[in-house]
Amino acid sequence: MKISIITPTFNSQKTIAKNIQSVLSQTYKNFEQIVVDNLSKDETLNIVKELYQKAEYISKLKIISEKDSGIADAFNKGIRIASGDIIGILNSDDCFLSNDVLARIAHEFEKPDIFFVHGDVFFDDAVFGSNQRRPLQCPIYKAMPFNHPTMFFRKEIYLNYGLYNTAYKYSMDFEFVCRLEKQIHKFREHGKYIEGDALVHMSGSGASWLNELHAVKETKQALQFHEFWNLKAAYYYTIRLSRIKLKEIFSYLGFNVLIKYWRNIKWRN
Repeated sequence: MKISIITPTFNSQKTIAKNIQSVLSQTYKNFEQIVVDNLSKDETLNIVKELYQKAEYISKLKIISEKDSGIADAFNKGIRIASGDIIGILNSDDCFLSNDVLARIAHEFEKPDIFFVHGDVFFDDAVFGSNQRRPLQCPIYKAMPFNHPTMFFRKEIYLNYGLYNTAYKYSMDFEFVCRLEKQIHKFREHGKYIEGDALVHMSGSGASWLNELHAVKETKQALQFHEFWNLKAAYYYTIRLSRIKLKEIFSYLGFNVLIKYWRNIKWRN
């Protein structure tokens, strides 16, 4: 069972080495990494090539270097050329937290009724507090139920239900899950949650985090399009907008400690 790991990059020389090394160190060796680079001007691609050559794994590396129209477009380019049975996305500033992540993923996909596997992330945020985050696994109208950086799908899911919608600049993962929830009967019963240690170290500097308000507005768009929008969805949407505004106010006033305290309660750390 081959696993394809897709990594979009753009001027990622500060973080890409850690990403690549976390992939190369995996005990499960039946993988490929597809780096989709948006014409970086720095040393990103040289670092990637040097690390793969040093490990003598250059045959496991594919590189696409061309202009893209956003993160979803980069994801899709990688998926289209992926030769693996299983596909995961590891952004350039993220990395696997142990060398057995792919082995654990592959083990769960030995069960034919499993369509996707997911787990915890360690969310690294020096400003508002870092913590390990379990997937909420809540109703889709409430929030994103899963940690997308840890989600691995069978390739046939993309073949049968489509790729990421490029109209979404920050919440393409949420729209994709909405689509699957609507079209696949008992979708969540075909998922496997890997409990225990976090699978992925996720940087708090990602596009959706930096553009949180825009990302939340796109979740409303996705809920409405897939007919999950209702009074409860409107309620939680309002709560999320209010929370973003409060975070801005507390940050401006220098009360980041209150945000850290609330996050620790929310994620039970």
